[in-house]
Amino acid sequence: MSMYIKRTEVSSDKSPVILWDNILEDGTLTASTEATNGAGANAIDGNTYDYWIPTALPATLEVDIGSSTSASYAAIAAHTLGTDGNTLDVQYWNGAAWVSALSSTITPTDDKTIIVAFTQVSGTKWRISISGGTVPNIGVVSIGDAIQFESGILPAYTPLYMAEEIELLTSQTMNGQFVTNRVNRKGARTQFGLNILDRSFVEGTAFQNFRNHYNDGKPFFFASNPSELTEDVAYCWRQDGGEIRPTFDGDGIFYRTQLSLEAYIGD
Repeated sequence: MSMYIKRTEVSSDKSPVILWDNILEDGTLTASTEATNGAGANAIDGNTYDYWIPTALPATLEVDIGSSTSASYAAIAAHTLGTDGNTLDVQYWNGAAWVSALSSTITPTDDKTIIVAFTQVSGTKWRISISGGTVPNIGVVSIGDAIQFESGILPAYTPLYMAEEIELLTSQTMNGQFVTNRVNRKGARTQFGLNILDRSFVEGTAFQNFRNHYNDGKPFFFASNPSELTEDVAYCWRQDGGEIRPTFDGDGIFYRTQLSLEAYIGD
């Protein structure tokens, strides 16, 4: 499972969520330890090919924002927490001590992208804490509040975890005998529509800020239905030509729009 709900579930957990505004970028970032080629800053540059690599466990990646800042989601991609047998916690500073934001810690069983939802809380500092197992690689970390859509995805929709695109390097002999195939590139692509989106939501600052981020081709975390499709979690960016262009429905009251996603699915 890649989606973890560490609070009481609510009806909106059946609608898509997007985590894009990373508060780890909003203050002074400190890693408890970091390898020579594994700086903590690698985990917030958005890239999946470089990593924060601590040199000892337990390990923390912390941001000091300097003012009280809320969060209700955290996400990690391009990691080895499952392979390395680690346990993950998300913590905030309450003014006197570090406190877990989760109802219980997470011990992943694989290296799939993780999104975790928790009760919104505020702190001047936030961090992830890694314990147990052996030292992992962590490519992307995000903490913050998410965009919560008001309606579910319209059919037909292919979940990203079943929307793989695998480019093969094929080999055959001169007379057509199969020799072997190698995976040259692997990713995922899907698209979906959303409708009955209220004008105040679409025209509001939060959605418009995300729309600009998305249209600029920048990455984000996405879960289509946190409550029921717990495997459909991904680190995404838009497809070429897939800008968000909200359109009025026939009644002129609600918007509809479409998202066209590409996603990282790892090795």
